[in-house]
Amino acid sequence: MACPANKEGFLSAHQEAGPSGEQIRDELHGVGFLRPEDDRFWHGRWYQGPEMPPEQTWASESKPRDDHEAPDWLTASEYRDVSEVMAIKVEQLAQMLRASRKTVVYSGAGISRAAGIGQAARGAVKSQKKTTDALPTLTHYALGALAQHGLLHGWVQQNHDGLPQKAGFPQENINEIHGSWYDPSNPVVKYSGTLKEEQFPWMEHDAQTADLVLVLGTSLGGLNADQVATKTANRSTKGKSLGMVMINLQQTEQDGKASLRIFGKSDGVLKRLLQQLGIPAPVQSPAVFNKVPRVLVPYDRQGNRSETARMWLDLRKGATVKLTTGHNVQGARQPQYMHIGAKPGSVAKSGKKAGPGHGKVAEWRDDLVAIRLNIEGVQMTLGQWWIEAAERGGPPSLPIVNLNPEMEVEL
Repeated sequence: MACPANKEGFLSAHQEAGPSGEQIRDELHGVGFLRPEDDRFWHGRWYQGPEMPPEQTWASESKPRDDHEAPDWLTASEYRDVSEVMAIKVEQLAQMLRASRKTVVYSGAGISRAAGIGQAARGAVKSQKKTTDALPTLTHYALGALAQHGLLHGWVQQNHDGLPQKAGFPQENINEIHGSWYDPSNPVVKYSGTLKEEQFPWMEHDAQTADLVLVLGTSLGGLNADQVATKTANRSTKGKSLGMVMINLQQTEQDGKASLRIFGKSDGVLKRLLQQLGIPAPVQSPAVFNKVPRVLVPYDRQGNRSETARMWLDLRKGATVKLTTGHNVQGARQPQYMHIGAKPGSVAKSGKKAGPGHGKVAEWRDDLVAIRLNIEGVQMTLGQWWIEAAERGGPPSLPIVNLNPEMEVEL
């Protein structure tokens, strides 16, 4: 994926009359959170238009999830804004994106359901069981297009699926807070585990500095990372942010905090948003790396980004590799990996002897947009997009380097 376009340049070519960020913040200043009995609860604190309620598209008397408590009024029922209201909300969302100083996506499993990946919450569509074979939806491609045009600046991702990166969203701008299927240095973290060291401060920074947060596919049911949305909403009542915009089919406990509340499928909403912004429909083609996977990258031999060092990263089949220092294999607490990085001489419950995290490239899987690795006798997976990200010097560190790195320049 190319580096994101300059936002100011894009807006100067596509600017439409609309409020400034300062004006929107002033209008939100002092506007309290809405209660369920308020007609505006369906629409948001900054919504300006007819207050027709959304249509119910699927009825349920059950709570959204069995593992979360919920107020009496909240069920798993699904809704869709009527056409007139949807058009106004999409226009207002476009205005907010143009005006925002920093926009962050906060997403949950709901946006990957259409890709065939399961979720814990109830819904009208039955969950499927795809994992690394899933491909991005229009939602993922649309968010990637917004990033390319300088309108998205970060993404805090609850999911592990790599679908944003498969759709072209820059690896360095996505915080996979709970781990990833495609980053061997940051495996999926079990509830008993601990987050990778840099992920939590990064998430807190976005929670404290975002001007606008787009919430998609999550019930905001009480995870620590929900603060990305709720703290930004809190600042909007003081005129210090644009707040949060929620795009979901189901209601959530936090709906009353939203500056704009949109009911609908994210694919449809974001398709209309791109049209409103004058952004062409994205080409829906996964980010497969089609060049020879031996590239010169601006990193030192430890895998840290450098202004002076240049290292050859060789990920051809059979190349020997190692996990870089700072990986979270032990913190993630996944049983099949617990021998990696364990105390030398120890034996994990799996029966495997401790190893430092060495291995080799086993195979390339373009159908998964993946590189299969054999690390200390177990399979791990690296997203192919990491190579292009490394070429441009995007991420501050790499998940793997070669066992004996070949340096072009080392200062």
